[in-house]
Amino acid sequence: MNYAMVRILILKDWYFQRLALLLSLVGGVLSLGIIAFGGRAGFTVGVILVVMTIVMVSAITVMGNTIEEREKQTLAFVMSLPISYLEFTTSKIVGNLLIFAPIWLALVAGSLGLIVMAPQIHGFFAFSVIMAIEILVSTCLMMAVALVTESKNWTITAMVVGNVALNLVGYVVAHVPAIRNGMWGTAIYWNSTATAWVVAEVGLIALLLGGTFFIQSRKKDFV
Repeated sequence: MNYAMVRILILKDWYFQRLALLLSLVGGVLSLGIIAFGGRAGFTVGVILVVMTIVMVSAITVMGNTIEEREKQTLAFVMSLPISYLEFTTSKIVGNLLIFAPIWLALVAGSLGLIVMAPQIHGFFAFSVIMAIEILVSTCLMMAVALVTESKNWTITAMVVGNVALNLVGYVVAHVPAIRNGMWGTAIYWNSTATAWVVAEVGLIALLLGGTFFIQSRKKDFV
């Protein structure tokens, strides 16, 4: 593994996406402010804005660092480097996660912190954790499709599927008795059902990323 070259490619992706990510972080912080000081209506609006910000960062990261390289023909530069397809895949997966994860963690931590500080919404803690990880699942799905297919249309399809799945999972989780019964309470709770959801989501993330590495490792060139 050419770690030095992988590092350079990761830094390249960081550089090209730095402005969009900074603006997204600012938007996310403002959304948290709306949640904290906007009252009941502000809470709903703020949560929607936080989710939209995270989803937007996901799309910017994957589309900008993967699909646009081929569309703008900057992939030709990568093809000229002493790097294998597996090393290229490693740089994209690790790089995209390192770009996305800090903003995701910051906004999720901020949201959970507000839930902890507000007794009236303590019950949403478990639900929020599950949905936050579901957004990460959606991001990994889009990243896997983008790398394997190298197709903008398929990547957009994966993004749509991920967003629809986010809403469906949210509906299902909110109606699972073990989760639903505590959502409107004033105590922070966690139970085995919430743990099972998180384990399933983490397992799906591992499957998506592992499958991507396996498929990409069988490719011989960038054409």
